[in-house]
Amino acid sequence: MSNSEEKNLMILPPFGKVPELRYDMTNIREAEMRLIEAKTVNPITYPDLEHTFNESYRDLKKYLAGIGYAITMALKSQEDAKADVLLGSYAELLAGKPKSYDTLDLRNAYLTRDPAYSAALERVAQLKAIESNLDGKIKVMENVCRYMRKQMDLVIRSGLSNKDYYITGGRK
Repeated sequence: MSNSEEKNLMILPPFGKVPELRYDMTNIREAEMRLIEAKTVNPITYPDLEHTFNESYRDLKKYLAGIGYAITMALKSQEDAKADVLLGSYAELLAGKPKSYDTLDLRNAYLTRDPAYSAALERVAQLKAIESNLDGKIKVMENVCRYMRKQMDLVIRSGLSNKDYYITGGRK
């Protein structure tokens, strides 16, 4: 794999039953670099720009679905770790103690010290941050395409043909 290909990869390490996630961000990065071009969209550049943004949108939606699955699996891992702690070492800790000893704060403190639970908690937080980031990028692509469609609609309604579009001196 070349250096430029690695540069455009988002790699998330494996966790639990979810294998390593590798997302090629090439189309997304290209669309982000071309966002400024949408400001001056015209009938000549519109098809290429729309294609670029649509490719990015499709990749983002696909990656968002994968992240959603990974979040679900990380939450399952978190619940499994919680069950292991509460039914295992925490139950042993409570053996012979009065019922008032078991409080929510003690339970949460005990869970926080468990490495598997903490790792799952961190993974969920990481994936939710990535999900939020991808969701924001999707909204940008949707808004840019909507803006470009409106601009093209204005051009069509103006009555100018392609040959007249670039004349800035007015009609003679």
